[in-house]
Amino acid sequence: MIEAELVDAFRRVAGVPRLLVACDYDGTLSPIVDDPSAAVPHAPAVAALIRLAELEDVGTAIISGRSRDTLATFVKAPPSVVLIGDHGAWPSVVDSQAGRTVSAIWEALLAVAADFDGAVVEPKSLGAAFHYRHVLDKDQASAAARAVATRFGARVIEGKQVVELALGDGDKGTAIRGLQVRESYDCIVFFGDDVTDEDAFAVLGDDDVGVKVGEGPTLARYRVADPVEVAQALEILAAERKAITR
Repeated sequence: MIEAELVDAFRRVAGVPRLLVACDYDGTLSPIVDDPSAAVPHAPAVAALIRLAELEDVGTAIISGRSRDTLATFVKAPPSVVLIGDHGAWPSVVDSQAGRTVSAIWEALLAVAADFDGAVVEPKSLGAAFHYRHVLDKDQASAAARAVATRFGARVIEGKQVVELALGDGDKGTAIRGLQVRESYDCIVFFGDDVTDEDAFAVLGDDDVGVKVGEGPTLARYRVADPVEVAQALEILAAERKAITR
C-alpha cells in the first residue's frame, strides 16, 4: 500500500513545469533474482514509466549498473525513456589500453570466482561485477574481488552482495543531476533500492522526491516495498500529472 505521505509528495511535484522521473532497474523495476541474466522487468512498472514518458514535459530515465546495451535488451523501452548504464559512469580514457584493462579485470575476476563456489562474474562495458550472493564465505570472496581492483587501479562500487570493478568516473548522482541540468527539469522523482542508489538520493533537493524500494538505511524520505509497489506509485504519479495538466 502506498503511504499517504508519498501520495501527497506526488501531488506537490505533479504540477511543476518540467518533471524528471528516474528509476534504478534491478530491485526497482525488476525483482532481485539469483541469476543476473534472468532479471526480467516487472511489466506493470515499466509500462507505468512509459506512460509517464508520454506525458507533456515529463522526462523519464532508467539509471542502472547494467551496461546500457544489456539494459536495452531487458527493458525494450521506447526512445522516450533514457537509458543510462554503468551506474552513470563514463570512461576517463577511451582507447585500446582501456579495453585491454577491462578484459584483464574480467579474466582476473573469473579466476577469483573459480575459488568460490556460487560466485558469478557479470561483464560490464567499463569493467565487471562479482556476485557473491551464493558464496559461503562472503567476506573472503568480496575481499578477493576488491583486491583485483587494487591491481588494476579500478574503482570499487559496492552493491547488494556484489562488488563491481569499473574504470571511469561518475555515479548515479552525477548522472541524474547532469540530466536535470541538460533538460532543465524543475523537480526529480527517483526510485532505487541499492547502495549505489544512495548517490542519487544524496543529490536530491528539498523539492525532489526520493523513494527507497525495500528495507535498509537510506537518505530517501519515502519508501515502497517492492517493484509491485513501484508500479502502483508510478501509476499514481501519472494520474496526478494528467489531472493537473489537462
